[in-house]
Formats: sequence, C-alpha cells, structure tokens
Amino acid sequence: MNQALPYTVRPMEPGDVPIVAAIERLSFPTPWPTSSFLYELSNRTRSFYRVLLKAEGRGTASREGRWRRWLRGVIDRPEESRVIGYVGFRLQSAEAHISTVAVHPDWRGNGLGELLLLTAIEQALELGSSAVSLEVRASNRAAQNLYRKYGFRFTSVHRGYYRDGEDAWLMKVQIKQDAYRARLIRLRQMLEARLGSQTDVGQNDRYTL
Repeated sequence: MNQALPYTVRPMEPGDVPIVAAIERLSFPTPWPTSSFLYELSNRTRSFYRVLLKAEGRGTASREGRWRRWLRGVIDRPEESRVIGYVGFRLQSAEAHISTVAVHPDWRGNGLGELLLLTAIEQALELGSSAVSLEVRASNRAAQNLYRKYGFRFTSVHRGYYRDGEDAWLMKVQIKQDAYRARLIRLRQMLEARLGSQTDVGQNDRYTL
C-alpha cells in the first residue's frame, strides 16, 4: 500500500481479537464470538485475516474522543491499539471465500471497507486463487454495489442463511485474468488518491464498510 496513506493493513494477531470482536458486535445483528476469530487464526494455512489501523491523530478531536472512550470499554490499554477494521477469508480449493469485513462505525464512509476488500482480493491472487466469493444480505444494496464495482456477480441465493431468517446472496468474481488484474491496479490507484486526499473520515456509510 502507498506509504503516504494514513492507514496500514497488517495480519491479524490474537491480541487484536477483543477489539475485532467488539467491532463485529457493533456491525452485525448476528456477530461472531471471540472464539470464532481465535479459531480462524489458529489455521494459518487456510484462513487469512487482516486488520486496518489508523495513523496516530487521524480524525477530528470529537471522533477520536468517542473512539477512545469506546476502546476503554473493550481493552485495558486503549493507547496500544489503532485497529478500526478487519477482513478475513478462507481458502477453499482454488477459491477464496471472504467470511467477514467491517469497519468501526466512527470510521465508515470514505472507502476504508473498500480498502479492506481490495486488500483481500490482492492477497487471494498472491495465494494463487482463481476466484473470490462472499455472502451478502439480500437487503444490503449498498454492499452489493461495492462488490459489483469489483466485478462480483450474483450466483445463487441461500434461503434463510442468517440467523434472523434473511436470505443471503452468494456473489463471486473470477480474478486470474490479465484484464481483471489491470482493473485492480486502476481501482487501487483511484482509491489511494481518494484516501490520500481526505482530511477527515465521516460517518455516512450505510453498510458496515
């Protein structure tokens, strides 16, 4: 990633899980428990999870204050963590399946979820995957639009997939073609320009990304 950007993406570590699980609870009506993330991290050959960190001092004083107060309710030493989002996928044969992606509510709305999605697709390519898939709520049009931007297409419906009974759409994209790799390069350039020009991060996002 461009080093001038005010964000960093790195592999998730067990010490990140309390904050990741807390963001999960803020983001989804049927969140994963802490144990699920720890289980995924225990299988480094099939599961690949990354966290998004903000730069020190990023954001307005009011947003920083809200976020820090929230952190104090999650971990003992909030000054040691800058995690504001995460993404994870599992390798299933030649396919990478994105299992979760979210950004803390105070940091949504300006492309950080897109940055995590892009990072996951790029890592899947590096690992030799030929396709990336994911599930998305049938009602979540905003997330579906983001996925379509990256070439994902609807393939099937999983009836009653979520615990509250809502259907899931399975979406998939083929990623090994040269044309798609070139598309990813253009999308990263556009996203980095957007992120690099930001003076603050708003809260106008509608779909946990």
